[in-house]
Formats: sequence, structure tokens, C-alpha cells
Amino acid sequence: MDGKIVIANWLIIDGNNLIHATPALMEAAGRDFSMARQRLVHQLDELVHVLADRITVVFDGTLGGKQTGYESSAVEVIFSPSHFTADSVIERLAVRAADRGNITVVSSDSLERHTVEAGGVQTLSCRSFVEEVRQAQAHLRRRLSETGRPSQKNALGDLFPKR
Repeated sequence: MDGKIVIANWLIIDGNNLIHATPALMEAAGRDFSMARQRLVHQLDELVHVLADRITVVFDGTLGGKQTGYESSAVEVIFSPSHFTADSVIERLAVRAADRGNITVVSSDSLERHTVEAGGVQTLSCRSFVEEVRQAQAHLRRRLSETGRPSQKNALGDLFPKR
């Protein structure tokens, strides 16, 4: 393994669901939801090409989200238009993609997951995604300790700190 833990070529993430499934982000959301969203985007930005070649985060636009402050060099951030939910945007992205077999949708919404699975797209619950990241982190730590190489600048644990 070369330090790359690929879950999918393209991860499409329900951003609000992932915030609610991550204790540190949920705590931040209690103070300022917009800041928690920005923090999630920043943390995912550091994981592009480790977890996936492409990461798209979709937020509900009806919850006060604005496009400013979410700039990322590698993570695509989408706010659903007011007449769509983030779920419907995610479903459209996933099932309209040409290579659905290389997409994983991360969401805690079981109806959304069943819908995209019916279109040939893989899914992970947010809790499963958090666990996958933790396992990848542990694997990378073991590998680094075995090889004696210094740890990389961006560790997987930065995204999902231990409880």
C-alpha cells in the first residue's frame, strides 16, 4: 500500500449527515453550523486522493448555506437549490453518472441510500464511513511505524478525532 486508501473513485457525501455523525463537527455545529460545514470541507480537502480521486459534498441550501467560505482546491461543494433537497441532488448526481460502479454515496438516510443503490451506486452510512476512515488511519499508523517513515502532513485522524 502506498498511503492511498481508496473507498471509491468518486465520493458523494451528504455533508449535513456527516456533520451529525461526527462528534467534533456536531459540537462545532452547535455553535455555528456554517463554520462546521466549512471545517468539514477543509478536512475533506486534505483527504482527496487518499480516500477518493474526487470528493463532492452536498449541503442543503435551505439551511442558510452560502457558497462563500467553502472554497476548496479539490473538494466540489454543492448547495442544493431551494426547490431541491441535498438528497435529491445527490441522487441525480449519482444515477446520472456514466460510471456508477465507481461511485460511493455517503449518507445516513436509508431511503436515499436505497434509491442510489437501485441505480447501481455503492453506499456507506456516515457511521460506516467514519469507521472506514478510522481503520485506514490505524493501518497507516502501523505501516508508518513498521517502515520508520515520518508521518505525513495530513493524517486521516485529523478528519475524525477519537471519541
